[in-house]
This record gives sequence, structure tokens and C-alpha cells, in this order.
Amino acid sequence: PTLLYTIKFEIDMAYCSRIIRMVSPSIAGIHRSIGTITELQKENQFQQAINSETPTLIDFHAHWCGPCKLLTPTLKSVVEERTDDINLLMVNVDNFGDIAEDHDVNAIPCVKIYKEGKIIGHFVGVKNRLEVENIIDESLKG
Repeated sequence: PTLLYTIKFEIDMAYCSRIIRMVSPSIAGIHRSIGTITELQKENQFQQAINSETPTLIDFHAHWCGPCKLLTPTLKSVVEERTDDINLLMVNVDNFGDIAEDHDVNAIPCVKIYKEGKIIGHFVGVKNRLEVENIIDESLKG
């Protein structure tokens, strides 16, 4: 009976350790960098973001836009949970209409993924978490 208790205890500890790592990386002693989330304040930030070596999701949105309000938390959550492989820049089209126009944003929410000045992915409209993750993954492969 002692051997069975020992085996069960070790299995339970391994399971708990996995759960702790999934729930809170900092509790498990795992320190990782997360992508940055920024609200555009100045036009030069936009140029820096799209020309970055780190891919950047540009979320063209407006505060009055219902679908934008649905998509934004999903985007933020996805970027926060990924390691430092992608950033998010929030662009309010009411404040930066010229930028939106220059980048062919005709409807919102509109998300474009840039890397080193080139668009590597995009979508328009509300997407669920899985769709957003798949679009990001496909964009990063190319």
C-alpha cells in the first residue's frame, strides 16, 4: 500500500505543477516577456510599429463602434498570452483618420499585421479567439 500512495502522490504533484504553470507562470517561477499593447498617441509611433522587426497587430477602431468593443478584448487577451512574438497598437480612427485612410481602412474593426513595413496579414470585422489566433499564426509563418 505504501508504494501505491507514493506513486499517486508523485502523479498528483506532477499534475498540480502543470496546472500551476498554465494558470500563473509567475507562481511556477516561469518569467516570460509578453507582447506590448499600446494606444497610438503620436503619428511617429505608428511608423515605428509597422517598421518593427517584431510583428505588430494594428487595430483600427473607434470608441463608438460596437463590433470594435467586442473584438478589442480578444485582441488584447491573445497578445497578452503570447510570448514576445507580437505587439498590438490600437489606432482610434476618429483621432488618426489620415493614417486609417493612408492604409486603406474602409470599415472597422480592421486589423492589419505588419512586420518590417510590410503587411503580412489582415482581417475586417469581429473574429473569435480561435480565428484571431489562426490568422496570427498563418501570418507569422509566411
